[in-house]
Amino acid sequence: MYRLSKELKDAKNTVFNLFLLSWINAAAQNAPLDLSASHYEIGHTLLEYEDPSANMTLSQIVKLPATQFSPVTQAVPSHGFTQSAFWYRFEVENKKDMPLTRLIVFEPSWLDHVDVSVVSASGKMRSYEGGNAFIYAHRAVDHHLITVRHAFEPGKSTVYVRVKTPDPFIVSLSVASESAFFQKNVEVTLCAGLIYGGIIAMLFYNLFLFFGIKERYYALYVLYLFAFLFMNAAYNGYTYVYLFYDYPLVQDWAQSSGIFLFSIAGLLFATSFLNLSTQHPRLYKLTSCLIVFIAGVGVLIALLGSYRYHVISSILFAMLVSIYIFGVALYAWIKGNSSARFFLLGATSGLVGTVITVAAVIGLIPFMRFTYKANDFGIFIDAVLLSIALADRMRMTQERKIIAEKQAKTDALTGLYNRRAYYEISELEYKKVLRYHRILSVVMFDVDEFKHINDTYGHSAGDTVLQSVATLTKETIRDYDYAFRMGGDEFLLLLPETNEKQAAVLCERLREKIEKQKITDSRGNTFFVTASFGVVEYTQRETCMESVVKRADEALYLAKKSGRNNVKILDKYAMV
Repeated sequence: MYRLSKELKDAKNTVFNLFLLSWINAAAQNAPLDLSASHYEIGHTLLEYEDPSANMTLSQIVKLPATQFSPVTQAVPSHGFTQSAFWYRFEVENKKDMPLTRLIVFEPSWLDHVDVSVVSASGKMRSYEGGNAFIYAHRAVDHHLITVRHAFEPGKSTVYVRVKTPDPFIVSLSVASESAFFQKNVEVTLCAGLIYGGIIAMLFYNLFLFFGIKERYYALYVLYLFAFLFMNAAYNGYTYVYLFYDYPLVQDWAQSSGIFLFSIAGLLFATSFLNLSTQHPRLYKLTSCLIVFIAGVGVLIALLGSYRYHVISSILFAMLVSIYIFGVALYAWIKGNSSARFFLLGATSGLVGTVITVAAVIGLIPFMRFTYKANDFGIFIDAVLLSIALADRMRMTQERKIIAEKQAKTDALTGLYNRRAYYEISELEYKKVLRYHRILSVVMFDVDEFKHINDTYGHSAGDTVLQSVATLTKETIRDYDYAFRMGGDEFLLLLPETNEKQAAVLCERLREKIEKQKITDSRGNTFFVTASFGVVEYTQRETCMESVVKRADEALYLAKKSGRNNVKILDKYAMV
């Protein structure tokens, strides 16, 4: 019994607290705004009425009973996409004995029709029209946000606001002095300047890289950055200020068209950067179809002249494309595309920012400055990470290029330079000898009785011998010497800054290592091999490298002829 009594008492307290809270909120909403201070995002002080016909006049609204208006429960009223007009009513109080001029500010900047009527304490009424349906010069102050300037008489005044727009219906209302409004906007301007400045810097940097490198994905990244700048400037009203000030209809279509352009540019860049055409052909076809579909829908709706559906589809496609690009990047990374790592991080940032902003714009989550600007910060971080991704991809491309060039000049079996590399390197070294009168020695050597090894133990044993000889050669020569496998068991050494005697000493050291090396092939056979060396030094009488190599070959022939497993120097003056 005691427990039941306590529960009833707690329930009564809860009901009383809820009633008290609702009464406090209602009292706050009915309390007039004191014009001696500035007030931002005054949604909680507003009373709202929805006009589904969008045809009601102010005289009809004024006659409505108070019960027809409902309190706004959010700091920023939001109704997603609607064809209704909404009326808002609130009171202000001028406690001074002289008029106070204040700005009524509307955000976001894309609202088409904003009608403001102020009824003073004396019963006088003053009405204003504004919004994106009017040319930019119609605005009260030179600012990308919609503003109305009014001199409020002493006492209490009632403000009626009518808003109608085909864009996402969000109304952030503020009442502030002009100085306070511009002072508060300094922070917003600095933030926008940081984002725009960073994006523009990356745009021009990557544009210059494209002109220098000629890689297609750099051009598409520049297009992606430009599309973001245009889209962001359009729906924030900056294009209205600087480009389309006399063309409100163009400004409207620029907003949705910018979003379409941004979505398509993002898909084009992802397709090129992730190299879908070669690495993921099916994804490439799907992405190409998606690009054509989005562009087709955008153009078709534009031709039909339905701006409202153009806006709706552009926003939905923006979210869809963000999710799709994230999925493609994740798939590419899972499949081993190393270029996708930073791209995936950027796509994640862009996706999170886009989803938050879209959700705020269509009314799924509360509209706040963070949720509204989440796309700006998300795409900015995305752009930075994509720049890193581009640099990372360029680094990997250069590394692959170097590896490919090295492989093209490297003998696959031994890891020494091949004959192709010999022609390039020998030409360069010969030019140095001629220009700077340097010393150069050339060595030709091969494995003694190599054919017998192949015939006796098999070609795998022969390969093992060649690999062993190549390893010993690399260990013996200096860092600035060159070793080439010219074919079969024939090797060539280019020894810059080395005379014939020094070359002979090096060859003798290598010959001894080869002779002592115990070789075991894949079948477990164990044997020893020897090598013969022919050494020559360049002389000024020789007009090309071929003649030097011919003399080295002749020296090798003498080494073979004199019993193999030895080093022979061909006299400088003995010409072949």
